[in-house]
Amino acid sequence: MIEFLQELTKLLREINEETYYDRNRKKEVVYPYATFDFDSEPISRNQDGFYLDIDIFDLNSSYIRIIDLEDKFKDKLLFRRILMSNMYLRFSFLGSSKVPTNDENLKRRNVRLYIKIDWRDKHYGITKNELH
Repeated sequence: MIEFLQELTKLLREINEETYYDRNRKKEVVYPYATFDFDSEPISRNQDGFYLDIDIFDLNSSYIRIIDLEDKFKDKLLFRRILMSNMYLRFSFLGSSKVPTNDENLKRRNVRLYIKIDWRDKHYGITKNELH
């Protein structure tokens, strides 16, 4: 799971450098920025599903920059496939929505994706000898 989180963080920061797991802890916030978190569910023996929530924030009277960043995340992740030695990731877009804030200038949107992961090195109770 740690390798998945590291790969996901790397991928999201390639799209937007100001992207953080859980929350932005910088003393001086740079807008727009994004935070992400995920929930998981089992699919089958060596496959899990992850709901990836990306929250995008901007301090601006307009939604232009926040919509632009949302499009960048969707363009780079929609139908993305990543094959690694220990996992195979497949991304799909589930939706996005405006999130109300109490500040007229603080804009926020949520982008939700789904990631299917085939674990290539987890055997869940089967020894490697049993696989051959």
